[in-house]
Amino acid sequence: MKVLKECPILIGIVLIGVVLTIVSFIFKDTVYSEYADTVSDGKIPVLSLVLKGARDEVYPWSTPSVEEEALLPAPEEVVEPAAEEQKGTTLIIAGEKQEFQPGQVSANDVSGNDISGNSEPEVYEFTEVDDDYFTDALFIGDSRTVGLSEYCEELDTRATFYSKVSLTIFDVMKKEFIKTDDGKIGVEQALSENQFGKIYIMLGLNEIGTGDTQYFTDAYSEVVNRIRELQPDAIIYIQGIMHVTAKKSDHDKYFNNARINERNAAISELADQKDIFYLDMNESVDDEDGNLDSTLTFDDVHLKASSYERWHQYLLHNAIVK
Repeated sequence: MKVLKECPILIGIVLIGVVLTIVSFIFKDTVYSEYADTVSDGKIPVLSLVLKGARDEVYPWSTPSVEEEALLPAPEEVVEPAAEEQKGTTLIIAGEKQEFQPGQVSANDVSGNDISGNSEPEVYEFTEVDDDYFTDALFIGDSRTVGLSEYCEELDTRATFYSKVSLTIFDVMKKEFIKTDDGKIGVEQALSENQFGKIYIMLGLNEIGTGDTQYFTDAYSEVVNRIRELQPDAIIYIQGIMHVTAKKSDHDKYFNNARINERNAAISELADQKDIFYLDMNESVDDEDGNLDSTLTFDDVHLKASSYERWHQYLLHNAIVK
């Protein structure tokens, strides 16, 4: 009783800490599952889940999306990405990809003219770049892009990120979540005030149970067209929706890879091969069966911290330079 009388503030702080810890523990596998991996090693207190969630406007009463509903399996050993073998160059010619092995000669040079002098469509080559390529880049996306920012220092220190947990193609141009000195603004205002050389989009998982593929693609097209209007000189990269694991795909009516592949095929058609390009980044994280490699994820949906390097390397090896 003496302690209560002499240190009421201290007791209040302890009680608040206990309450926050209980709330974090109760919702760590649902609303706060997006942040659960940050406390799994025991170095950060569990109550930080509530604080991280509040930072992103995620609260216990928020409606969980697929990003928060994924069940967390037992911790797995982190598998570092193995070095990939050198592959041939991918060229986009007249809207179609063609693989060329090192040393193989194409009938076309990068200017779009073949060796016989006949006029051909302009050709752009996916080529390798260094990290400075991303100095004028913008990444727009949901929690997976949030993770890319948090766990890939090379990109986070160079590129700009307009990303938010549970963001969808339907609300990306409506929500005001970008922090500025004058408060929060939306993507449309931010794009009106800042110009970028490259814009990467990764959206589509959270809304995969909403509407059909055409409805989704129409909304995606509207967003891409608006970005093009606001950023006339930027290269736009449409990144395919990242797959989920076979375990998740085989037991979920909506969030499965068959549905993801259908929507990826649809949005890939939005690429005009001139200033809008499609990137199937699943090539960097899939297993041999075309599912998200289970060793790279902690919840069958999101990548482990160390796994983001695969995505980073894919972007470094698949860039357009004009």
